[in-house]
Amino acid sequence: MATQVIVRISSAVVPESMVSSYLEYVQNCEIPCYEVANGLIGVSVLQKPFVAYVELMTVSVWRSEEALKRFVKDQLPADRAEADCGTIELSERIYEVVLSRAGKLRGADMRGPEETR
Repeated sequence: MATQVIVRISSAVVPESMVSSYLEYVQNCEIPCYEVANGLIGVSVLQKPFVAYVELMTVSVWRSEEALKRFVKDQLPADRAEADCGTIELSERIYEVVLSRAGKLRGADMRGPEETR
């Protein structure tokens, strides 16, 4: 039987002028909670600017749905009021990974930055 991997995606749309404040909140208050969570494989924060806003998407990968549920219930800060800067929270989405492939580095892609000079 294949190992289950769960991906949680949560998004917030933030006014462009407030992105730095919001990112500071995420880095100081939310990411530390992720870092100590049992069952976390990894977490990334992505951004996509549009018009006068920026969508900030948190993508976390988990070893099991149970680990994710424990995190959301016990560790994730429930109140983002202190980070509220006109932010619009979008509904979270949870997916089970059913297919994944690792990339392969070839040729020049395998060299480090110091080797490309």
